[in-house]
Amino acid sequence: MNARPPFLTYDATRMHVRAADLRALRAPLTRAHTRIESLRAGGEHGFFDLPFETDSVRIVKETAAKARKRFRRMIVIGIGGSDLGARTLWQSLAHSDKGMALGFLGNPDPELLAAYTSGNKLWWKETAVCVVSKSGSTLETMSMFFAVREALIRNVGLKQHVGHVYVITDPNHNALHKLADDAGYSLIPHPLNVGGRFSVLSTVGLFPAACAGIDIDDLLEGARWMENQRRKQKAASLPAQFAAMHYIAYKKGKRMHVLMPYAASLSELAFWYRQLWAESLGKQKGKEHVGPTPIAAFGAADQHSQIQLYNEGPNDKVVTFLRVDHFTTHPKVPRLGKGMESYQYMSGMTFEQIMHAELEGTSKALYEAERSNGTLNIPAITPQSIGAVLMFYELATAYMAELMGVDAYNQPGVEAGKKIAKEILTAS
Repeated sequence: MNARPPFLTYDATRMHVRAADLRALRAPLTRAHTRIESLRAGGEHGFFDLPFETDSVRIVKETAAKARKRFRRMIVIGIGGSDLGARTLWQSLAHSDKGMALGFLGNPDPELLAAYTSGNKLWWKETAVCVVSKSGSTLETMSMFFAVREALIRNVGLKQHVGHVYVITDPNHNALHKLADDAGYSLIPHPLNVGGRFSVLSTVGLFPAACAGIDIDDLLEGARWMENQRRKQKAASLPAQFAAMHYIAYKKGKRMHVLMPYAASLSELAFWYRQLWAESLGKQKGKEHVGPTPIAAFGAADQHSQIQLYNEGPNDKVVTFLRVDHFTTHPKVPRLGKGMESYQYMSGMTFEQIMHAELEGTSKALYEAERSNGTLNIPAITPQSIGAVLMFYELATAYMAELMGVDAYNQPGVEAGKKIAKEILTAS
């Protein structure tokens, strides 16, 4: 499908946000936009410009093309932003038989690791390994990499294993960069001014995506369209207005923010969003602790697990549905004959119709119960629409952080736990 803009729209008619509240936020939102443009112009945070990159995209394409010719699969080793973005791209877009299969090691679970390190010699001969760590010192990532590296060497040999390994890390000489240099691994630079949870459209997400046969030019086209819209429309842009509505809801006690895609291939995107919203907005602000709690849900399945709470439980949530206008296949419920009278209402229906009706029914029921909800719409699950959604949420996060008065780009709460874990392991 040749997707054309708009790659993403938003229906906020059921958000229960008053026009007066939006007007009151106009000046703060304009200041937020000015601050964001200052950050972009100063190059302090480079995710705004990733859709316009050319040099790194060229490197990714060339390296991925060589990897696809040699290997059938790739193990991607990373955690958090070094894992969730590539997972999202793989799940939603990797449908080409020309690409490599991707497997992900994003958690140092012993049984998961054992499953990946137990392959035979032929399996390893056809397997590449991509390790992703901006700092080059991430405990979980590096420990898993060393275990996988040992298995790789055992099966293909010390000399041969070098050609199987791809390293994405800070281009400065951290420990992983030095290890890669010394060993002769393929090095792909992680942009210095892009944090992990904002890195899906950098080499971190693009290299695994290109290896999987995903059209990264189309992916970046969608992201570029979204960023160009933001630059043109400024504080009136879709991500800015989305952030404003969620900020208003947050200030009125709606502290839980749900993303609920109605498509099986978009469930990982909800987990990617969860990290982005949580790490960027959950902060200590002086003596105050602030931040909405993001929740990953999945339609229509979670209508039968979570919606009861959302509809009749505490009115402290905002739900964002993600609707796919057109699916790529159109199976139908069979025509039902005699003796099936109870099921005639669904006879001959497409499953696309069923999904749309489920979403609409849930959205309307929440609205009638005075529960805030809005719907993001994409024309289809294409690289352009996914690129637009990813860029949209990164931009909305930036605006939300400015409105809340927090730094979207640090994570001191994460660093504290990592430091203690390292101390425990050092002492043991």
